[in-house]
Amino acid sequence: MTSITPNLTIQTAQSINEISEQIWDNLSAGRPFQSHRWYRFGERIMNDCRPTYLLAYHKDELVGRAALWRISSEPLPLAPGIGRTITESTLRRRPLLICRSPLSNASGLILPNGPLHDETLNALSEAALNINRQSHYLALVFDFLDQEESANWQGEFTPVQLSDPGTIMQNRWDSLEAYLEDGDKKDRQHYKRTLREAEKLGITIEKHSKVTDVNAALKLIHNVERHYKNSPNPWMKNLLENLEMAQGTWLEARQNGILVGCGALFEDNQTQLTTALGLADHIPYVYLMLTYASLEDAFQKHVAAMRWGSGAYDVKKSLGFKLEENNYIVVSSTSLIIRTLIRSLR
Repeated sequence: MTSITPNLTIQTAQSINEISEQIWDNLSAGRPFQSHRWYRFGERIMNDCRPTYLLAYHKDELVGRAALWRISSEPLPLAPGIGRTITESTLRRRPLLICRSPLSNASGLILPNGPLHDETLNALSEAALNINRQSHYLALVFDFLDQEESANWQGEFTPVQLSDPGTIMQNRWDSLEAYLEDGDKKDRQHYKRTLREAEKLGITIEKHSKVTDVNAALKLIHNVERHYKNSPNPWMKNLLENLEMAQGTWLEARQNGILVGCGALFEDNQTQLTTALGLADHIPYVYLMLTYASLEDAFQKHVAAMRWGSGAYDVKKSLGFKLEENNYIVVSSTSLIIRTLIRSLR
């Protein structure tokens, strides 16, 4: 499909492999989890989600894009019960069309600064609406936007602020020791006590370039999902099995040789993402040991920032993380289910 505005040409692609890596990465301009390499990883992991890339060109230069995914298994933040069951059944018949960067809690929308900004936003959003109408998706969603990015959309969109923002910390340290020294005495004592108590319990941390036991890791990850009453991540098994493709780091916490905790670390454009947290029940210090291992890995790799997602806000705040401001979405849908869901998410 090709559409034309006074200053823009909108083209589409159905795979990241149809798009020049150089052209794609020039537009990404160092933005975290927006690289061509990361999207290749995303297509491999989310292989049940058909992507459509809308590309906005101005005088043969790529100036904006929207990465859309057809998703029928989105893990919505709904409590277990009849509401979740009905919604999941509906999604299998009428999927969502979501604009995002895959697997990273980041937007899939990139717009130019300056006079072309509004025209590019309107052109990309209208092209996405046309796809949504033609295929009768349940809803069109642009998520992981900040407040400014969610404002001033033309036409059929409703902005919504969600209640569970992610967390981020900008890195200014060269090592874990420098990070701890920059804190107060209480923080340093807490770290040393954590190491001592974990050692007494036989808890150790290992780092790997691949997942050593996918089934054991999934058991711990599903345990955390059940604890927080979250829907299971439908792409987690694929992510664990293909971690090497994105050059990820796999953290394992073992107690006397038994896996009791885990997590995955990914880096893209100088930002680390921690995900796939798994924990056994009633074993103290495992979460903290994984936390310190994640920080140490980030400092060793000299990343610019660390992103840890939502939840456990008190712990993350004590470590120096701040709330991200990308907890806004804009939605277009005529569905009663979606309008009800939006009210509950607010």
